[in-house]
Amino acid sequence: MKVKSVDIAKKLNISKATVSLALNNKPGVSEKTREKVLLCAEEMNGQKQEQQRPQESPKMIKIIIVNNKLNVVLNYEMDLWTLAFRVYDAESKRIGCTLGITFVEDNSSDIERAIEEANGADVAGVVLFATEMRQEQFEPFRRIKKPMIVYDNDLTKEYHCVSIDNVAAVREAVDYLAVRGCTDIKYLANKIDIYNFMQRRAGFRAGLHKNRLELHSDSVIKIGETIDKVHENMSRYLDSVRQRDGSYKLPDAFIMENYQVSVGVIHALQDKGISIPGDISLIGVDELPPTSRFENNVRLTTVKIEHAERARLAMMLLSYEMSRESYEENDRGFRDGKFKSYCNCEILPGNSVKVLNRYE
Repeated sequence: MKVKSVDIAKKLNISKATVSLALNNKPGVSEKTREKVLLCAEEMNGQKQEQQRPQESPKMIKIIIVNNKLNVVLNYEMDLWTLAFRVYDAESKRIGCTLGITFVEDNSSDIERAIEEANGADVAGVVLFATEMRQEQFEPFRRIKKPMIVYDNDLTKEYHCVSIDNVAAVREAVDYLAVRGCTDIKYLANKIDIYNFMQRRAGFRAGLHKNRLELHSDSVIKIGETIDKVHENMSRYLDSVRQRDGSYKLPDAFIMENYQVSVGVIHALQDKGISIPGDISLIGVDELPPTSRFENNVRLTTVKIEHAERARLAMMLLSYEMSRESYEENDRGFRDGKFKSYCNCEILPGNSVKVLNRYE
């Protein structure tokens, strides 16, 4: 641990300002004093390292995952966060820390336990994994006194927040369909209303507006929260739009809110013999599990989200906060210079979108 200027000043009985000038090679201090300060710093650094090395044990980066039981952070259908956790683990090791994960449910005793653990002497910094968090749930976590960043949500200006540019991602998906001739586009949504999903729906509305396409009362359809439920509800929806001749009255395209919606919808369409992209174009938000397989070699066009790089950025920001000599609140209750970082997304073309004849 680097010796502090105030400790050198006390030992040499000189001002902290003089020490700072000497250490930073600034004018305003004699060469004799400069040499004395540098020698003292070198000696004290050596003594500190010698004294502390045997007692030091690795500090911990604590990840607090708020689990509102919405089937997103804990999900038997796909382990969405394995890649992100690998990055957190690797980055923690890189800065000499261990990694600890605490799941917190929405009850006061669980929250209090997590806050107490986060404020422990063995914790160096905290990642609040806020995918399922509601705005009103954030208040108690302000009592964490360690450097902290918020991941996968935009809850506050008091801490760095690292999230996804969901609005731009889905707006670009609408653009992608519109330039290929799609004018009737519907959005198939998950039934839960977390931050990421609500932002994606805002992006859909913005995309329609940008492309001068109409937004109807049924343009956004909540279709289910698990693959099985999506499949069941989508099958019912298709039955409701089936015409007397056996064909289906479908829009030009569906945008699907997350991978559960994508998988359930594709299976329901294929069960009904609906051709992708012959009868309907599809874009899904977020990549599908590697195990996903569909008939007729359908490869879904997807909006790719960088989970690993977001985790890396989160650790960079947390490391920056941890590197400051003191972590003290200012008189407004939080530090200045906080950032909201949104990762860009890109569209990975598959074979699930066609160019309509009138645009070929």
